[in-house]
Amino acid sequence: MRDDDPELTAEVVLRPAGRPMSGWEQITAETVAAMRPDEAAVSAVRDYFQAEGFTVSPLRGISSTITGPRAAFERQFGATALTGEPLELPLDQLPRQVSEVVQAITFSARPDYGPGHP
Repeated sequence: MRDDDPELTAEVVLRPAGRPMSGWEQITAETVAAMRPDEAAVSAVRDYFQAEGFTVSPLRGISSTITGPRAAFERQFGATALTGEPLELPLDQLPRQVSEVVQAITFSARPDYGPGHP
């Protein structure tokens, strides 16, 4: 990785197996098992992003993360998709077998405290 191409990490939220997810449902310790994605969907998403050069974390609940250089995110999602905070990346450039099992891919907003905060 070049110094001028920082690594970014985004959260990939997967759809629950066997039922639609309407918007952002509240997920609790009691409901997380019912919201778990299908293992085939988890594998398809992991394999796709690994093939595209991202590091993929293990599934935690209903999501995992993808990490890679900014250039990889720009290539995958378009440079204009990486503006603003918080940020939800477009899914329309993903293959259908991936986009139909992904609810959202997001970056978290930077904290409004600590180093680098005005």
